[in-house]
Amino acid sequence: MKNKTKIKCEFTSVWDDGSVVTTPCVYTVATGYCEPEVSKGVIPTGMVDEEYITLDSGEQKTVCPDCHEYVMKTVIGDRDDLSYGEYQECSDPDCAGTT
Repeated sequence: MKNKTKIKCEFTSVWDDGSVVTTPCVYTVATGYCEPEVSKGVIPTGMVDEEYITLDSGEQKTVCPDCHEYVMKTVIGDRDDLSYGEYQECSDPDCAGTT
């Protein structure tokens, strides 16, 4: 059975208008799923440039820019350009997010 440990952390979104919004979040270690609390402050109107979670240890994990719900994980294997190497893909197997 997979470990379903949930960790409290912070979810941060950086916007193209310079706004930075940070809210409490729950991160499920086994799946990579991030569940931020709804922000009650001003909501930026621009585009999101970057999203990440910050764990208590200070470690930051990039959130998938496609689904905005799962962290990116490092994978070593065949890349889309037919090369072999290290790349980032979404922790959600149903999401096509890669970098």
